[in-house]
Amino acid sequence: MTFKDSSRNRPGAGITAPAILIWLAILAGLILSVVSLLKICSSCSETGQYRIFGLDFGWFGIVFFAVMLGILFLRHRFRWLDWILALMLFGAAGAEVHFIWIQKYEIGQWCPICLGLASSVFLGCIAISWEFLRKLSAQGAPMKSKIIFCVIATLCFATGLGGSFLGVKKEADAAELDLFLGKKSSPTTVYFVSDWFCPACKKVEPVIEKMVPELAKSVRISFVDMPIHKETLNFTPYNLQFLAFQKEKYLSLRRALAKLALNTNSPTEAEVQAAVMPLDVKLNQLNYSDILYGMQSNLTVYRGYNVTATPTAVVTNSKTKKTKLLVGDRDINELAIKAAIKEVGR
Repeated sequence: MTFKDSSRNRPGAGITAPAILIWLAILAGLILSVVSLLKICSSCSETGQYRIFGLDFGWFGIVFFAVMLGILFLRHRFRWLDWILALMLFGAAGAEVHFIWIQKYEIGQWCPICLGLASSVFLGCIAISWEFLRKLSAQGAPMKSKIIFCVIATLCFATGLGGSFLGVKKEADAAELDLFLGKKSSPTTVYFVSDWFCPACKKVEPVIEKMVPELAKSVRISFVDMPIHKETLNFTPYNLQFLAFQKEKYLSLRRALAKLALNTNSPTEAEVQAAVMPLDVKLNQLNYSDILYGMQSNLTVYRGYNVTATPTAVVTNSKTKKTKLLVGDRDINELAIKAAIKEVGR
């Protein structure tokens, strides 16, 4: 099925209402994909745990919509690109249906950025269907041609839906790096967000260390590095390693790292090994993917929960979808943490 569009050769004839809508839809999709990488809404903290064929949704969207923009620039030269554009849009629509299902039934909350992306894709599908069917009608094409277009669109939609079910995985399920202490089955998680060179963080560390063993009996606990001071990133790989592989000794190892941070901003592996030697711990070799995963997890927490200062304790419950932030060394204490756990669990 082909159609001949003589209006392509008339100046300004290509600027139609459907064409404008297609441009707006794809530009909006690209912009929202960039915004999704910033993790600026709380819902992004959960959505950010999912990957599509191993890629962050944001990066996947940027590549996908950028390719479609290129097709838009070239499609008036090469007519077959109209079909490629339509196939990509309908395939994306099928995938977006699965993403919406994940938000509703797996995450349990709506991400406005993801819903905006879905709306952009659906708008693009409506616009390109309008464009195709209008051109077919203008050419006097038989009803059979319109039915063929609808069948092809439906097949692309089904392919996108099926591909999404195959390609989308929750990162926590796929990754071997377990960054949590405490009761793994608990719906409540306490994140202690800190910076290795933050004076207030150093002050509250003994308080946190004292309360963690008791809290670990009933909730999940994780320690998140937020690089207020860029030197903190030099300690993050070691912190991730100890949190993942030395859970029983983690608090002692954390104390050793904190002591080392008093003497150097950029520790060598030999210095870290010497610092933890009394604890009978040998450094593991973390691969790049583990470090990237851990740093992305940290980013998801402090951006997803809108943490703007250290130290901060983020207390959140996955069932009630409630979250409470305790900010500063004065607010972070055992009574306040336990009260927040009860509050978010109601």
